[in-house]
Amino acid sequence: MTYGSGSTGYTSAARVKAVIDEFFTRPEGSQTSAVFASIWSSRVAAHRDVPLPYIVGGGEANSAAGWWAYIRRLHGSTRNTSTKSLTGQLGLPADVWTQFALDHAALKADTTHNDGASDVLQGKRIYEFLVSAAIDSDKYKGGNYREILEAWGAVSSALGSS
Repeated sequence: MTYGSGSTGYTSAARVKAVIDEFFTRPEGSQTSAVFASIWSSRVAAHRDVPLPYIVGGGEANSAAGWWAYIRRLHGSTRNTSTKSLTGQLGLPADVWTQFALDHAALKADTTHNDGASDVLQGKRIYEFLVSAAIDSDKYKGGNYREILEAWGAVSSALGSS
């Protein structure tokens, strides 16, 4: 495969990751919404495609929406909590997914929340996850929380969800 081929869904999430990484490399005093907006608006030009030799797994589409669906499924967002499976077990979403959903709801309820489907507003919503006092923003600096945020950030503006 050539450079930049493979999963276009992850390419979008990798650019969100690059924006967040660049933002956190700045001195704390420079970690402002204006700086984040500047990095966000130039992400396609500033960050090259990530070379990935595979397609999004699990039968999902090779797009940002497919990557988001794959990440959600990895964290059990679609597990059935009321009806037993064929093996007789109930499933619960992973704690990281449950907490992301709660944080998302808390940020949407905040009066300063940026609602809408534009790319600029999606950048502002991601910034909210990283700095808001309404949630524990520190957990989005890395790990599974960050992975979910990156996948959501790559697809949400395209789908118009806040």
